[in-house]
This record gives sequence, C-alpha cells and structure tokens, in this order.
Amino acid sequence: MRPLNLGCGQNPPAGFVNVDLAPLPGVDVVADLSRPWPFADGCTRYMVASHVFEHVEDPALFMCEAWRVLAPGGHLDIRVPHWRHPNAFTDPTHRRFCTEATFDYWVEGQGLHIGYGAAYGSPPACFAYALRRLNGEDRAELQVVLRKLA
Repeated sequence: MRPLNLGCGQNPPAGFVNVDLAPLPGVDVVADLSRPWPFADGCTRYMVASHVFEHVEDPALFMCEAWRVLAPGGHLDIRVPHWRHPNAFTDPTHRRFCTEATFDYWVEGQGLHIGYGAAYGSPPACFAYALRRLNGEDRAELQVVLRKLA
C-alpha cells in the first residue's frame, strides 16, 4: 500500500492514500482517527500525521492503531504544534499540547513508557525514536518520527 497521509485536509498530496474525517476533494478514505482505522494490519511502511494528533479524541487508540497498521520497521511521522508556541493554544479544536516527552509513553526504554506505557495503551513491542526535533525559525512545530519495533 502507498504511504498514508492521516488528516490530509484540503490539500492532499499525490502519492499517498489520503485520509480525512471530511469527504473533501482528493480524500481517498473518510475515517475518524479516534475510532479503529479501516486498514489491514501491517499494510504500510510509512504514514504521516501532520497537525492531527492534537485533535484526536483518543490519543492512546491513535497510537495503537498506528502501530497495528505499520509494517515492522515502518515509520510514523507526527508533526504537532509545540506547546510553547502561542499558536498551540489559539485553535479551539486542539485537545492537547505536545512537548518533546509526549510520545515517550509509547517509546521503548523511556521512563514514561516504563512507568505508564501499559496504562496508555502501549503495544507490547511499541516504538523507537528515529527523529525528534523542533522545526521552523520560531520552533513552532514539533516533529517526531517513530519506528515500529517488531
């Protein structure tokens, strides 16, 4: 399967299976990412979720579904507003504000995963960090790339 673009919005790029809650032009799959996803286990090696995670109702389910749908060694590229940037708080549909440690609950060996991962729905084999950085001159965006562990 082509890479998944979760929450593609109004400008879905070519080369992806574009997924969104709204049936917009260019959306291939209409799906609520706060519910079980309509994709087979291990069906893709890459998915991007750009400015989506902060909107989902159930972040633990989102992470479990991402792990389920990714092939072993596949990558989940998440981009969210960084909590320190004022724009993180301006959108009334944001349900959470992400820090560099937000995804530690689902990353093997991280203190939050060791202490609380099971309570937050961490899959048994979880993820490893491939990248964690702030993007932009104003450091407004947190990008986290997670690699699925087999």
